[in-house]
Amino acid sequence: MKKLLIFLIISLGWISGLLISSFTSSLLSFGEGLTLLITLICVYIWGTRNDKDGFYRLFKDTHQSNLDDIERQELEEQAENNEEQETYLFDTSKLLYYPKKLIQLIKH
Repeated sequence: MKKLLIFLIISLGWISGLLISSFTSSLLSFGEGLTLLITLICVYIWGTRNDKDGFYRLFKDTHQSNLDDIERQELEEQAENNEEQETYLFDTSKLLYYPKKLIQLIKH
């Protein structure tokens, strides 16, 4: 009895798969198939979102990696900007006294 039930379920799956594939191929031939194809892909991705090797996790990990890279680049740019500003900072009091020292050196 159990084998018969399993056989019926598998047969029903194959029949429904063939019907869906024939329906999908007929829609694809009329030009409306792009919307259906995108919808099927989205449903597949959403349906397998709990799978650790699925597309949803792949996209999520890639997105998080991109966010981490952007944050790292922003921190590097801020560090570069701070370094550039430090190289141009100078003490104006030393500049004001520099000509006096130069004049004293010239006199000697």
